[in-house]
Amino acid sequence: MQKTFRTKFIVLIHIFLFLFLIRNFAYGVDYNDDIQKVTLDYYYYEGFGKDKVVQRVKDGSWHILKPDGSVINLKGNYMDYAGIEKGKYYYFNEDYYRFVVANKDNSIRFVFVSKNGIECLVDGYSFADPTISDKYWLLMNVDSDMNYKFGLYDKYSKREVIPVIYDSLLYLDDDRIVVRNDEKEGIIDINQKLITPFEYNFLQYINDNFIIALDRNKHGVININNEVVLPFEYDEIHKVSETDDYCRIIKNNKFGLVNGDNAELVIPIEYESLYYVDEMCIGNNLILTQKDGKTGIIDVNNKEVVPFIYEGIELIGNYFEVYNDGLSGLLDSEGNEIFPTEFIDIMEVKDGFVTARVYIDDYEYKYAVYDMKGNEIVPPVYDYIDYHASEKYMIVKNNEGAAKLVEKATVEVVLTNNYYSDIIYINDKYFAGGNNSRYSIINFSGQHLTLPYYSNVYLVNVEGEEFLATQRHTSEKFKRRIDYFKQTEGPSQWAVEEVSKAIENNLVPFEYQVAFTFNIKRYEFCKIIVSFLEEYYDTSRDDIIMDNNIDVVNPPIVDGFNEDVAICLHLGIVSGRGKGIFDGESEITREEAAVMLTNLVKYLGMYEDAEGVYLNDKSELSSWSKDSVKFVMRNGIIHGVGNNMFSPKSNLTREQTYIIMYRMLHKMELKS
Repeated sequence: MQKTFRTKFIVLIHIFLFLFLIRNFAYGVDYNDDIQKVTLDYYYYEGFGKDKVVQRVKDGSWHILKPDGSVINLKGNYMDYAGIEKGKYYYFNEDYYRFVVANKDNSIRFVFVSKNGIECLVDGYSFADPTISDKYWLLMNVDSDMNYKFGLYDKYSKREVIPVIYDSLLYLDDDRIVVRNDEKEGIIDINQKLITPFEYNFLQYINDNFIIALDRNKHGVININNEVVLPFEYDEIHKVSETDDYCRIIKNNKFGLVNGDNAELVIPIEYESLYYVDEMCIGNNLILTQKDGKTGIIDVNNKEVVPFIYEGIELIGNYFEVYNDGLSGLLDSEGNEIFPTEFIDIMEVKDGFVTARVYIDDYEYKYAVYDMKGNEIVPPVYDYIDYHASEKYMIVKNNEGAAKLVEKATVEVVLTNNYYSDIIYINDKYFAGGNNSRYSIINFSGQHLTLPYYSNVYLVNVEGEEFLATQRHTSEKFKRRIDYFKQTEGPSQWAVEEVSKAIENNLVPFEYQVAFTFNIKRYEFCKIIVSFLEEYYDTSRDDIIMDNNIDVVNPPIVDGFNEDVAICLHLGIVSGRGKGIFDGESEITREEAAVMLTNLVKYLGMYEDAEGVYLNDKSELSSWSKDSVKFVMRNGIIHGVGNNMFSPKSNLTREQTYIIMYRMLHKMELKS
């Protein structure tokens, strides 16, 4: 009994596996990775965390979609989404979404929206921005001469707390607000009480005891009581740290560092340049300085960390790139040497790998990749390397500027016969290849799944399912169209059998054995007709051209020329739109296909008059297509769509076309 059950279970498993596999291996056809175009309710953009910024496709309205499915509706009439703005760059209290809106004079500006959907919009003002406070927004008005005035708005009490009269306004807290009035700056509080008089050309508030001030052409330091802490004799004083109150100070073209907490000079004014590296960047506080024409590194105690032996030092990631004699080397964050100055340039340091340009002779250089121990990971054979395109693949370029996708482990090129000036890695099934920033989606078998329409291709997760999202810019400024594609393999389930037979009968060229659900274009239809003629007559395209004396160099059309179109035009199977226009990029309609297929049958010498058919949508047929529609329906070449309808103006898909051509081939062979 137990043995019988085990046997039945094994048989069921085999049946299940067979049914699972037959989808993509039916009739000997192994389908490659493919896509199907889908229509989603929204255009999706990345947001904070698992949130999505979305734009409704139908009406263009904007929303924030939460992971639980709830939606925050935004009120603004936004032109476009501009991404996430880091608040620290604007003295905001947090990070915000940023949207593009149009001003009345057709110029553009940004509107900021919080992660909770609170929009910085106040009626009656040109625009409003966040501040470092959760309570206030910065109000702005701009007149016809582009003169700006600023004030402060309490977003909770919905009132103007500081009138919009100042030429600039920087809110720090209720007791410290730096404002400009009549080309002079001072400090007021939230009640507009004057704290520091309007005496200075510029103020940068550090703390109550250290306020950088510009009086005429010299910088000095005052405190909140307007007492001079450092005299007005310096060429520049400027805060250099986000976490500490260090300020760079310059006098007579010499640089030093002053502590903003106590106004003490921590680095004497004796260096020829000074660049402060914040602890946030590399884990400690270091200073790149120059003296006697050489660059080194010191700490905040003026202790030498790296000797002054380099021509230059720059921060690259969490490391230091050093220069000598026109070559580059690398130091770690503590100033220890990782690579001597032997590279032309260090392009990237990331995840424990260094991408560098190196000489391979006196004049020619290539890109190479090394680990932090100096081991060569990728030899200098490429003109460009993006080693971190993905965990598995890197993008390289050769002498001709052709971009290639290369597997890191085997150093094998994914596709060898295609030319792209640029590649965007998508996943291990697809990449985007293009020229002049116009990309098409390509699978790893080299089949183009789309035309090169798109300016960007990326993955988007919608309710747990990944889609390929492609951005196409429209003629309207700041308007983007996003097409979505579902990742799949092969044609629709109902079409697998006959599409497979069409492929096995050589009716579908390899490059057309994808994108089965896409509408077929007029020039693509010609390609399939020529494949049909090659199979039916057991001949080749070249022989068809030669036997019929077809001029493929000077065709009677001026757009979209190729040999397939020239053949079909010459044989009378297709015709143009008039005035030399073929319009090959347009998607073929069912009635256009009926005419072309009828002409094909006539060319084959097998046309017979057909009896009429009853159609509920007969009135929708064009006069030039009525006889052809009658013929293809009566002979079963193209079927109706149900309810005695032909739907003449709708389009044919690729898979429908392949099935039609297979049925025609079968019928023609039986007749002959």
